[in-house]
Amino acid sequence: MSGYVYRRLVYAQVLPNIYRCVVPNLGTNHVDLCLSFLPTSIRSFSNKIEQVREDYLFTVPYLINSCGLSPEKAESVSKRIKLQSAEQPDLVLKVLRNRGFTTAHIAKLVGLRPSLLLANPEKSILPKFKFFNTFGITDAELARVCSSNPTILGCSLENLLIPNYKFLKSVLLSDANVIKSFRNNSWLFLQDLPKTLSPKLAVLRELGMPENFVALILTCYISIVLQKREKFDKNVKKVIEMGFDPQKSGFIHAMQVFVAMSQSTREHKLDVFRGWGWSDEDIMLVFRKRPSFMNASESKIMNAMDLLVNKMGWQSTDIALCPDIFLMSLEKRVIPRCLVIKVLQSKGLVKKKLCLSSCVKPVEKLFLDRFVTKYLDQVPDLMNIYQKKEGFQALDMNIYVSSSKL
Repeated sequence: MSGYVYRRLVYAQVLPNIYRCVVPNLGTNHVDLCLSFLPTSIRSFSNKIEQVREDYLFTVPYLINSCGLSPEKAESVSKRIKLQSAEQPDLVLKVLRNRGFTTAHIAKLVGLRPSLLLANPEKSILPKFKFFNTFGITDAELARVCSSNPTILGCSLENLLIPNYKFLKSVLLSDANVIKSFRNNSWLFLQDLPKTLSPKLAVLRELGMPENFVALILTCYISIVLQKREKFDKNVKKVIEMGFDPQKSGFIHAMQVFVAMSQSTREHKLDVFRGWGWSDEDIMLVFRKRPSFMNASESKIMNAMDLLVNKMGWQSTDIALCPDIFLMSLEKRVIPRCLVIKVLQSKGLVKKKLCLSSCVKPVEKLFLDRFVTKYLDQVPDLMNIYQKKEGFQALDMNIYVSSSKL
């Protein structure tokens, strides 16, 4: 071996990594034979390489047999952790299993954060379980949450988890709300919440937002206050200029729309509505009435408009008076009701110009009483039509029923 190559190998100290790549593809005898031809100074690395080989040969089977990982996943994870014995990881796995972690939970957790297998369970894992238990989070919930977000078990209890709990409790006022927040957004506990959220919550309070709305944001609409401060301030100003009152829930829903989609996406959806004849004034009135209607996908907007305008005969401006339609399931609610109404209209049992909201808004029992059971004597198959067991072909509406885009 030339001096140049020798120095590169020594300085880079790459032999252990080379060995890690070679072992799976070459037999042990081949590797040992290769090493025997190297100078003594190079062979001094062989002890380290041998240790890497032994670690590899132990780690992969352990990840498969004890942690439930697939061979492919174990191979990948073995590049991120080195296990020399089962003693420490066995202790960790025992604690997890005693706390209700299934094999599936453990496999998921280890796949995401294998370093937890080397943790001291008495010092770094059990205290966190006990802490979460103190305010009502069960072991079953911890198993579900921590297997998806194992970083929680690796962060500081004193410096992060406890301060975040105290902050959330001070805002949400009850452990029940903190638990709800944990279930919905467990990753919140990994943030420096007092530093990240306090200034934005102060802005909302100064605008007069009541505390129960602040709590609602932290449990269900947390992305509103996780925006960068500049964007948060810009969106608050924009929503207020549009006429939303921070003391009413519409303010929260409008903020969520601005957080959830980019300006280009919003403009594109506005163009879709304009294409169906809505004026900018119509759109603004609908947005003020039901901001979340903007969350509907373009395909759902197009399918709903085509069904209601082209198949059912309503004007697009009629739909602007009932924006809730875009938040309803077309497949489960709107289409079955439209099928019934179409049949009744074709037989002259109901007037041609029904109010859209009277058809789609009533709860199911009320709709059945008004439009189905009332007419079963005249139309015996009406219940089957409502349940979509027959009648689509005759009404030329089967395309909607079978559409996967709904």
